[in-house]
Amino acid sequence: MAEETTLKFQQVICPSCKRPINTFNPNKLMAECPYCHSKLVNPLVKPKDVPMPSRIIPFSTTERDFEKALVDVLVNEKYVPTNIFDAISINSVMQIYVPMFVYEGTYNASWSCQSAVEIDEKNTQWFPQSGMVTGSFSFLMLANEGEDIPQELSKFTYSFPYEVSMSRQFQPDMIDYEDDNLMILECNADARILWEKYGIHKVNSNAKVNAMSQIKGQKTQNFNVSSSYNQTSPTGEFVLVPFWFVYYTYGGEQFHFLMDGNGKRKSYSYPVDEEEKEFVERKEKEKGWLSSWSTAPAMFFGLLTFLYLSVAKDDDGLFPKIITFLVVLVVMKIGKSINNSRTNSQIKERLEESKAKRLEAAKRL
Repeated sequence: MAEETTLKFQQVICPSCKRPINTFNPNKLMAECPYCHSKLVNPLVKPKDVPMPSRIIPFSTTERDFEKALVDVLVNEKYVPTNIFDAISINSVMQIYVPMFVYEGTYNASWSCQSAVEIDEKNTQWFPQSGMVTGSFSFLMLANEGEDIPQELSKFTYSFPYEVSMSRQFQPDMIDYEDDNLMILECNADARILWEKYGIHKVNSNAKVNAMSQIKGQKTQNFNVSSSYNQTSPTGEFVLVPFWFVYYTYGGEQFHFLMDGNGKRKSYSYPVDEEEKEFVERKEKEKGWLSSWSTAPAMFFGLLTFLYLSVAKDDDGLFPKIITFLVVLVVMKIGKSINNSRTNSQIKERLEESKAKRLEAAKRL
C-alpha cells in the first residue's frame, strides 16, 4: 500500500464532546470534530512551525468590493485604453492573510543643524540651531521572507500603518481554514531582526521629519538627529493582515491590482494608451511654448512701437507711447490666455470622451 501523504492518524479527545478524533490533515492548522464540529488546534502542527498570531485584522470588504475598486481605477485613471474591459484577462483573485509584526512605542529625539541668515544679497551666515522632539510610532512590517510571495505584494506590505481599532484578539474560529480561495502566508521572519534591520531606521526617519517640521521654511545644512525609543511590545506582536490581490493581462503584458482587506489603501499598475498620452503632452508643450514666448514678442513689438513713436513727430508727448506699448502687451496676454483656454478644453474633451467610453463598457460587465 502506498504511503499516505495527506492524512495521518492520531487519537485526540475532543475538549467539547469528549469523543475521540482520529483523522487530521497535516496541512491544516485547525481541525474539526466530526461529531460536534468544534474547532481545535491540529496536534500534528507544531507551534514553532506555524506560530499562532496574537491579533488579526478581519476582512471588512468582499471580492465584489475589490472588483469594483479595480473597475473604478481603470475607469478614472488617465490614458487607460478605451477597450480595456473588452481586452482585459483577469486571473483568479487572491484573498490573502499576510503575517506582519506590529511595533508600537514612543521616541525622544534631539536635533541640531546650521540655519542660514542672509546678511545682504551676497552674504549669508550660518548659525547653530538645536531642539528636541517627541512622538509615538505604530506600524506593521512584513513577517514573510519567502520567495513565494509576489513581489508587488511584498513591496506593498513591507511597511504598513497599524490601526489598532481595526484589529481583534486572534481566535482560531475567525478564519475559515477550509476555504480554498483563502491564502495564509507563513510567518518565517524574526521580529527582533526586522526591528534592527528596518524598524529602527523607520522610527529615526519619522523623528527626523518631525524635527524638520520645527524649522520649516528655513534653509539648513548639516541636519542631524539622534533618537531614543521605548517599545510597548519589544519583540513585536504577530498580526494577520488582510489583502486582496490579482494579476491581469492586456495586450500580452501583465499588470496588478492590490487592496488591503479594509479598502483603505491600493497599489496598482495599468496599461497606457500612448497615442492619447502623446496628444496631451503635445498640447501641454504648445501651452508651455506660448507661455515662454508670448511675453517676449509683446515686449519686442511694443518696444518697436515705442521707438517708432519716439522718433516720429508727436506733439502729444510720452503718455500716448506708453499707452500704445501697454495695449500691445495686454493684447498679446489676452491672446495667450485664449489659446491656453482652448488647448485646455481640447485636452479635457479628449480625456472625458475616453473616460465616458470606459464607463459605458464597465456598465456592461
